[in-house]
Amino acid sequence: ANESEVAKVEVPAKVDKKGNIVKGNGSMLDIPLHINPALNHDLHIIERDIPAQQVDTARLFIEEDQSVVDENKIWVPEKEVEIFGKVPVKPEKVSDIPALELEIKTVPEVPAENELGAVPVPRVGSIETPYDPILDLRDYKYPHLDLLEAHGSEKIIQDPAELEENKNQIINTLKNYDINIQKIYATVGPTVTLYEIIPAPGVRISRIKNLEDDIALSLAALGIRIIAPIPGKGTIGIEVPNAKKTIVSMRTLLDTDKFRQNNFSLPIAIGKRINNENFIVDLASMPHLLMAGATGQGKSVGLNAILVSLLYSKHPSQLKFVLVDPKKVELNIYKAIEKHFLAKLPGEEDAIITDTKKVVHTLNALCIEMDNRYDLLKEAGCRNIREYNEKFIARKLNPEKGHQFLPFIVLVVDEFADLIMTAGKEVEMPIARLAQLARAVGVHLIIATQRPSVNIITGTIKANFPARIAFKVSSKIDSRTILDAGGAEQLIGKGDMLISYNGELVRLQCAFVDTPEVDRIVDFIGSQRGYSQAFLLPEYVDEKEMEGKDFDLNDKDALFEDAARLIVSAQSGSTSLLQRRMKLGYNRAGRLMDQLEAAGVVGPNQGSKVRDVLIKTDADLQMYLNNAL
Repeated sequence: ANESEVAKVEVPAKVDKKGNIVKGNGSMLDIPLHINPALNHDLHIIERDIPAQQVDTARLFIEEDQSVVDENKIWVPEKEVEIFGKVPVKPEKVSDIPALELEIKTVPEVPAENELGAVPVPRVGSIETPYDPILDLRDYKYPHLDLLEAHGSEKIIQDPAELEENKNQIINTLKNYDINIQKIYATVGPTVTLYEIIPAPGVRISRIKNLEDDIALSLAALGIRIIAPIPGKGTIGIEVPNAKKTIVSMRTLLDTDKFRQNNFSLPIAIGKRINNENFIVDLASMPHLLMAGATGQGKSVGLNAILVSLLYSKHPSQLKFVLVDPKKVELNIYKAIEKHFLAKLPGEEDAIITDTKKVVHTLNALCIEMDNRYDLLKEAGCRNIREYNEKFIARKLNPEKGHQFLPFIVLVVDEFADLIMTAGKEVEMPIARLAQLARAVGVHLIIATQRPSVNIITGTIKANFPARIAFKVSSKIDSRTILDAGGAEQLIGKGDMLISYNGELVRLQCAFVDTPEVDRIVDFIGSQRGYSQAFLLPEYVDEKEMEGKDFDLNDKDALFEDAARLIVSAQSGSTSLLQRRMKLGYNRAGRLMDQLEAAGVVGPNQGSKVRDVLIKTDADLQMYLNNAL
């Protein structure tokens, strides 16, 4: 064959009677192949139109059951044949075929509603603009710092002579007991200086701790407190009061970036540490606060500092107070902000709660509010008030189903000891329930008392108040009752305090805010437009009162009239009086007193106090009995 000839192969092909290969179009193959037609081969041939050159005869082996064309080679069963013709010098490889990029189309998981022909239904959350709870009082202005006073320069006074003298006294006192120290440091605070000492090797810490009174004697100072060792440091601390104390004003704490720029839900500025660091924490993380201290040691100022901090940081739509004041004078100053920040029972005139019976009703109403909020959180699939309000602001909750923006509620109880004495379990049980459960729904408690005795601050209450503040108390026993540790009896008063928070006991100087300052703040807020009324708590119905209303005078005790005349003439609603004068047992006298209360002769039970007599004269009683009968 000439070099210009080209091997032509078509698919399909077959063998004719003479053994020639015939292509599908009827033409014969240019390459002669000697194949036995009796074998009835099924041939598949690939034709290539490429340059070729003369090659020698290629010998191929043919097998019975195989028919494969590989490049320029044809495999046929059980026959040895010779092939003459032009074949490619270099067969084309798969790698020579240009590669193609695979394009993968993304398929949406759920077809769009409009593509399916469905009419789009408006859904809650489709509105792009988030809900803003402050729009109801959009013109509300936060109190400004000019309403507060600076109370002096507040620059800490460092007297080198005083520091050197105290250092020498401490060193000499320890040397008298064969205790050597390696180093001593001093940190001057607003009211107290902390001396940190590093004892020599081999000195037992307990020996230094036992010298607390001796060091106080040598320094001629009260309020010496030894911290052995200081947590997180390899030193022992000796706290010594300063000769010249510095007042920590509320204004300096609020005028800081730490207070203005934080992510706290309820930021409260309490005071300053010994190292002059501002102590600003989140009430929501505490989550409840217990305060105790002797009379005149700073409890009321501490309460005002906490309340003022919250008034400076929160909008009326974000926070509500429930104020309980048995003394009737401490918290009455906040009455002016009733329509902005206070909550009360429906139908009550005064938002500041002073009556013991109303306190019990308010606490139970708060328990109902807590349960209602938990129902809302359950329906919304949220775990706490922060998640719930974020969903509501993002318009993911439908107000038509009862959902609403939930403000934080802070319950402040002053003189808790008086409530326990007069109401006892009626107050303690709802307080304990709120302390156990209410934190997640934004209800937080602040309780203050003078007497931190065990019968006032019970184990049930203490267990749910991990954050506790102790002002100066009279004895170490009282300190252990409130803090589970001594030290509060060594405080110097006037706002000097210990706070137990996050497992740490910290000494602070409480921020001072005077009554005229609080007056200016509440007047500034009260002069602005508020809501139409105070925030209303759920209505609470006392089951005992309902039972009394259903009382029928026809079912009264046979001695009812005699007991009524005795009570009215004595003007003393006492069960023991009925027992003594009428020679009755306790159970019958108690039933008579309940009937007298239901009939309106005496008032409700007041704990250990006698009941109030509502009918003042015998003539009024006789008229009442005649009308009733």
